[in-house]
Amino acid sequence: MKNTFKSAILFFVSLLIISCSDEDNIPETFDENINTERFKSIELGNSDFVLPQSNVDVHIEFDYEGTSRISKIYFDVEAFDVPKVNTGELIWELNNHLVPVDRYEGQLNPHIHYHVYFDEENKYNPSFTPAEGVYKFKITVEHEDGTKSAITKKLHIIQKFKDLEIGDNNSIAFGKDELHTEFEYVSGNNTVTEIKYEFWFEEWREGQNVEVGKWDKVISILPKELYEGVKNPHIHYHYDLIPGAPVGSYWLNIYAKESGESEMVKLSIPIEIK
Repeated sequence: MKNTFKSAILFFVSLLIISCSDEDNIPETFDENINTERFKSIELGNSDFVLPQSNVDVHIEFDYEGTSRISKIYFDVEAFDVPKVNTGELIWELNNHLVPVDRYEGQLNPHIHYHVYFDEENKYNPSFTPAEGVYKFKITVEHEDGTKSAITKKLHIIQKFKDLEIGDNNSIAFGKDELHTEFEYVSGNNTVTEIKYEFWFEEWREGQNVEVGKWDKVISILPKELYEGVKNPHIHYHYDLIPGAPVGSYWLNIYAKESGESEMVKLSIPIEIK
């Protein structure tokens, strides 16, 4: 009887050990890669999947080649390697974030260009900064025939623009003709070969290259003596605003090209003229 009882205990202990072992070997369910060949020219931040920590959102762009009409597109994000969380930072997570239907409705092969804000309730003035690190970013596409495609990429959120100053807390008084910009660009062991500003605004003038009320842009390459061949350059530059720029919302995109890198790093900053 004692031997039977001992055998029963050993049997249940062995089941527990096997069960725990099996749990350790269960693959993570977050990663999904189904019909990945349908996703073309993916950009998360940029095509190298690098995003400056100072951004308020994530630029997402890709072409999709489907086999039937799309019923849903959504994004999920979880941390993969986030070694440190500083004051004012959070580990960024995203669950089933839906892309608006009007971005793909009725299309078989849509081009998707969408921005996910880190803090949806405070889009342009987020209450937190995403912690530096590597995040898994999953794009899922579901079709009307019940099938789906998914692809998971690693997004690198890193500090590239240190001690950033744009105007007066990202705003400038109406009538001013210059926008103060200052930052240290963190290039590490690379040198900087180009810094470019792209100023986006809603056109208000007749006879320009886009209609009144449509988004337009002005591109300026900063003087090379500010950064060329320099590691971690300190940039202090006063950008000439368009004469007569009205009160309203604008965007300043800053692009930095580093030696040895194929893609420019892009920072997007919302600006208000008040």
